[in-house]
Amino acid sequence: MTQCKTRQECLEWLRSNTKSIAPGQDVAVDFFQPDDAEGVARLYYAVYGDTFAIDYVYDPQRIREANQGPDLHHVVARTVAGEVVGVSALFRVPPGKGILEAGGLMLLPEYRLGSLIFHLIDLTQQTARDHLHLNAVFGQSVTDHLTTQKINARYGYHGLALEMESMPARPGAEGGRISLLDEFQILTDIAHQVYLPEAYAPLLRNMYGGLGLAREFLDGAEPRGDTAWTPTEMPVASLAKILVTEIGADFPAVLRKFAEEHSALHAMHLLLPLTHPALPWAVERARALGFCLGGLLPLWTDRDVLLLQKLAKRPDFSAPALLTDEAQGLLEQIRSDWENVVT
Repeated sequence: MTQCKTRQECLEWLRSNTKSIAPGQDVAVDFFQPDDAEGVARLYYAVYGDTFAIDYVYDPQRIREANQGPDLHHVVARTVAGEVVGVSALFRVPPGKGILEAGGLMLLPEYRLGSLIFHLIDLTQQTARDHLHLNAVFGQSVTDHLTTQKINARYGYHGLALEMESMPARPGAEGGRISLLDEFQILTDIAHQVYLPEAYAPLLRNMYGGLGLAREFLDGAEPRGDTAWTPTEMPVASLAKILVTEIGADFPAVLRKFAEEHSALHAMHLLLPLTHPALPWAVERARALGFCLGGLLPLWTDRDVLLLQKLAKRPDFSAPALLTDEAQGLLEQIRSDWENVVT
């Protein structure tokens, strides 16, 4: 493939240079190699056409560069001739250095039957544990079906946060917006101190106990100084996020301004550091502004984070399909908290 400079140039080349892959070939699962880059780009185009939102996936050169790490690690399924028929990935979403998201799993339709999908996931998990020595792996499951949740349950993931209606409805499909279940696999815990907000202390204690995580629970304190935060906007999803790293006395004003500036969006997420002494104080101020429970994000910043969320209207609490009692119990906690906060 000749080097392309723009998304459109890459797509033009892929459209003009199609390549069919015969079904039924022997396939090996392996770590990404530079020669796989064109095959990965072709696979994205074969599965998604020109609709995938991230540009680099159509550009072999950028795929090669990204796989040098530390923010992307592909695992591929390739034929003896080197044709890529499947891919899985670990990639940077949580800001912590010791945690990556596992996802991007896809196969050509002709290769979706059988155990190939599990071979891809097995090597991805091995990469996280034995090669990258991650502390945790994060995954997201849609809740309009149970397939992804069943796969993650097989690998020991726990659903610890539920993002209500954070994903747009599928084009042409019946039903509304889709909630996402945030699931975690803890590989190597980092013991640390956390400050539990009164409203969610029983839930968080149960979560920590169920996961066997070593945490020391401390009493909170009044804030000092100024708030430090990082916003992220996802207009296609009608979603905005604010990650707070330092809780200051101006936190209510910061959050109020953020909420006002994004009031046209369907959902807002507030991520608060559970390691901050002012966390309990901040949670009460956030709930007063209409933010309710989302869940626990363990080791998100290499330390634990609490997710709160605000919705433009009452979510459909009957819509999420959830596999485990753990996730169903979390949904009920979120529903109850939403009613306490908003009504």
